[in-house]
Amino acid sequence: MERSSTHKDTLAARRTYALLRNGLFRQLAERPFEQISLTDICTASLISRSTFYRYFEDKYDLLRYCLTTLLEELGLSDKVMYFTDRDSIREFLTILFRHIDEHRAIYQSIYTANKDSELIPIIRDGIIEILTGKIQIAEGNGYHLQIAVPIYTILLTDFYIGIVKCYFELDGHFDLQTFVDHTCRFINRDFFEKA
Repeated sequence: MERSSTHKDTLAARRTYALLRNGLFRQLAERPFEQISLTDICTASLISRSTFYRYFEDKYDLLRYCLTTLLEELGLSDKVMYFTDRDSIREFLTILFRHIDEHRAIYQSIYTANKDSELIPIIRDGIIEILTGKIQIAEGNGYHLQIAVPIYTILLTDFYIGIVKCYFELDGHFDLQTFVDHTCRFINRDFFEKA
């Protein structure tokens, strides 16, 4: 569903988007995505179903919106997406994990409630779709990916999902900076040093 740009520009629309996003997140923190109904989201958001349908087709559309918005807020640039600039990758990872730390309680609850649900595969598909769109734009601007787009987008998506899962599973074992440093060493294939 194409959301109207006039909707996004009004104060009431921004408020509605925020309420729906927060309502979805609260529900995800309590139970798996597949168990959440549209009524649950609307009740948690204090938004009527008719208002919901003015903005989104269904809960999947709302989730895609949340994912797209989050990636925009985090600043997934071409440099980061193509691993061309080590400093921008480090900066992106720092922003990503700082964001997670700022919202640690809700994200940890969402991960715990949904790690074996259909949420992670849905998020994965959404990121692949977003990356594919970004690659099409980049190729229109004169860049050319040297490997097949589906292979690249799947591997890159799985990398980012994997490091986020690793961050949650190692909660408390490493501070943010150490985790980012080790992730960057992995990206740079700087695994071992001679004893």
